[in-house]
Amino acid sequence: MSARLGKQATNLETHEQVAIKIFDKTLITDNSTAEQIKKEIAVMMLVHQRHVVNLIEVLASRSKVFIVLELVTGGELFDRVVRSGRFDERTARRYFQQLVTGLDYCHRKGVCHRDLKPENLLLDEATGDLKISDFGLSALYSAKESRLLHTSCGTPNYVAPEVLGDKGYDGFMADVWSCGVILFVMLAGFLPFDEPSMSALFNKILRAEYAIPEWFSPGARDLLSKVLQPSPSARFSLAQIKSHRWFNEGNDRPSPPFGALEAQGGEAAEAERPASRRQLERGGSWNAMVAEGEAAARARAAGRGEAAEASLLPQTINAFELITLCGGLHLLPMFAGDAASLRRSTRFHSQRPPAEIMARLQHVLAAELGADCRLLRDQFKIVATLKHPNGLAHRSIAQVFTIAQDLYLVDWRREQGDIASHYSLYQNIRARVSDLIAPHGEMASATRLDKLLSPQASTASIHPQTPESKRDASAAVCAPPTPFY
Repeated sequence: MSARLGKQATNLETHEQVAIKIFDKTLITDNSTAEQIKKEIAVMMLVHQRHVVNLIEVLASRSKVFIVLELVTGGELFDRVVRSGRFDERTARRYFQQLVTGLDYCHRKGVCHRDLKPENLLLDEATGDLKISDFGLSALYSAKESRLLHTSCGTPNYVAPEVLGDKGYDGFMADVWSCGVILFVMLAGFLPFDEPSMSALFNKILRAEYAIPEWFSPGARDLLSKVLQPSPSARFSLAQIKSHRWFNEGNDRPSPPFGALEAQGGEAAEAERPASRRQLERGGSWNAMVAEGEAAARARAAGRGEAAEASLLPQTINAFELITLCGGLHLLPMFAGDAASLRRSTRFHSQRPPAEIMARLQHVLAAELGADCRLLRDQFKIVATLKHPNGLAHRSIAQVFTIAQDLYLVDWRREQGDIASHYSLYQNIRARVSDLIAPHGEMASATRLDKLLSPQASTASIHPQTPESKRDASAAVCAPPTPFY
């Protein structure tokens, strides 16, 4: 039985269609599978580009892991080639340009795919764009690491000659070879390297022995001869491919418009990416990502001359984010394995205005307890640092979130210091602001977590939109964090 299940879901707030990969933790029985899933998630959180299937969110329950992805409904490039027999050069060039653009972005992020093939290239039905998918075999380079990889992986017909050896290989150049094979398949309608036995197939790949059909244009022949070079040092790089005459054929200027597409997936898109994703790429914790995930605060219509600051509301958190914040979906152990990050529940509900909550907390921390407070007004957050007599510093973060209309969650998080001191400080502050706490405001253990995130449903609510649904969600929170596997 497979540990992976795929479903289509709907964002009930925006009506956006998404795809969800669901992994059953109970069926992930070996560490290698768990590590592969964790690596795939980490890689996809790094890449966000027009020609890559983009990751939207990662969630987890006690028994499931949910990877929410951009939905691409046009099918695989492989199926399109099979139906067409082969592409004309104009069509093949367009898809090849998009493949190279998306792959170049991934490489600049330090990600090599290692399993490029038409089955892993999806087509957007609405725009016709090609999108790279399935990063399960990918590798992530760090700045300090050698460029040579040693794991032989990929699909035999698309694998580069150096991957078949045991001397190590450059994952980026191996991807370039796979791009050449894909271009050949689009233009020819069949594989350049295809033999009944693996030994015969590998011998042909090692010698780069293939026949070019007569209908290939001179430009396509020349480009393929530069890309399908058995020696990585003699093989064209992506930059050289993008400057080749055939690649740019039909463009009015030497610099193709695909540079603009790269910008959409690079620096220009960075500002539009969810803050939670940028936070993770900088190494932040999952709770920090939740806290920074949406717009920090929204301006509300000010009435009767009230200051604009008073019209701000804390960010609204949906059901999934609420559970994540309270630990039921805590994914930090999945990436860091840090048992010390698991905390006691230190949060409460309040129905008082957010400005009043913030003012009271700041007064208690600074005036009554002598803490050094840093106030982040637009995020409804207070960073409080207390010095102990022994010279050690304890730092905690208080933040207010909107759960529903006139219902707020006050979360108290430990940033630095031991858990016992953190919990003791919380209890002290809670006693001093007891009048702010709503009746039954202490969060209870979740009993409906798995029901809320049940993969059996045909659609999943990513963002419950009504106050009633948000109040229902607030009852299913705060289960203790569980390991990924």
